[in-house]
Amino acid sequence: MKYYFSGIGGIGMSSLALYKAYKNGIENVIGSNNESNERVEYLTKKGIKIKLTQDSNLPKIDCFIKSTAIRQDNPEFIEAKKRNIKVLNRMELLNSILKTYTSLGVTGTDGKTTTTAMLSQIFKNAGKDPTVFLGGIHDSLEDGNFRYGKGIIIAEVDESDGLIKDISTDFSIINNLRPDHLEHYNNEFVNLEKSLFEFAKNTKELLILNGDDPHLSKWNLEGKKVLYFGQNENASYTIKNRKQINDHQIFQIYSKNTFIGEIKLNLPGIHYAYDALASATFSLEYGISFNIIKETLKNYKSVQRRFNILYDDNNLCIIDDYAHTSDEISATIKATKEYFLKRKLITIFQPHRYTRLHFHMKDFIDVLKNSDEVLVYRIYSAFEEPINGVDEAKITEMLNSNNTPSKFYNSEKNLINDLLQEKDAILLFVGAGDITDVARKLSKIKKNS
Repeated sequence: MKYYFSGIGGIGMSSLALYKAYKNGIENVIGSNNESNERVEYLTKKGIKIKLTQDSNLPKIDCFIKSTAIRQDNPEFIEAKKRNIKVLNRMELLNSILKTYTSLGVTGTDGKTTTTAMLSQIFKNAGKDPTVFLGGIHDSLEDGNFRYGKGIIIAEVDESDGLIKDISTDFSIINNLRPDHLEHYNNEFVNLEKSLFEFAKNTKELLILNGDDPHLSKWNLEGKKVLYFGQNENASYTIKNRKQINDHQIFQIYSKNTFIGEIKLNLPGIHYAYDALASATFSLEYGISFNIIKETLKNYKSVQRRFNILYDDNNLCIIDDYAHTSDEISATIKATKEYFLKRKLITIFQPHRYTRLHFHMKDFIDVLKNSDEVLVYRIYSAFEEPINGVDEAKITEMLNSNNTPSKFYNSEKNLINDLLQEKDAILLFVGAGDITDVARKLSKIKKNS
């Protein structure tokens, strides 16, 4: 059976393509993408044939898998329907895989990539040989965002496109629930919550929830086996006595009132402690020893673009982070200040999607103003149309009126030139778009200077 992946360069699509390549043979996987990127180049090196155009000239295929970005008027999609080829969206394909084998689904608004990566390493070190679908790139995975194994499937399950309600797994972890991607939920948070609630109800064996989340903690899941993690004394597994010590944090894990052990984590911030606790909770319930969990987390290195320190000469430090929701940015700013204490913090913020900025403008201002200075880079639209009155000028205007110095940059060159003049500062780049390119170019210049 020949599979065609339309939009194969996406992080979720590329992992599915790799799965089918391992399962059905590389010769039976082909695809297309509008442009080349790191994943396209990687898949090509693996032997998967990819064309960088999307037209009606489809080869002979048996199944057409489309990414969320593929629209109804896409020539490939139209041709596939015309030929009566079986069409699946990426979540339908993922669900068919998850239902076939023992599986764990990890979701939530924030932290799902880090939690999935932590679990993948714990299970790998425990000899469980997991198959892993990751929504980011991690050096521990053989294919970056994917690992093919013969044991349990550990999958990051994305809620961004509104299709999560149909996913069914044996085990589930939901880290948190906050308003995001509402454009896929008729702009109503209640619809997002309903979708995740359906995902939770579809869980067959064990559901693990953040007991400190104001929404998840109120769900009525009668008939389901549910465990809670967090700082709440009533949770099944709790964090206690968390401390940031130089370049690492330590905290203790308790099960009810029983001391389980102490965790050392080389990442700052309570949000990473929660991710580690979620990972430990499931791993312990699955029968993995605490020593394996402890050693794995002690040596854990972050996923690409999750608090990546690209350059640090004790004068200027450059950090690249994928944080793009207000909650993620808030957690990252807090963690950065906790890690570096009293050093000047300049946040370089690239808004991601007009809709997100439209719905959460005030939230972004409230968290960004905790920086000493904010530089706003041009909006990354992610194929969205502009919204009248939603622009970078509005952000800088609101920040300046809140006594947080702010400036807008449309030019990458001008931004880099100005940042090269900074001394004794932390430069925190946040956003899910091409802001990472600016951070990496700046770091390269500093390393070569």
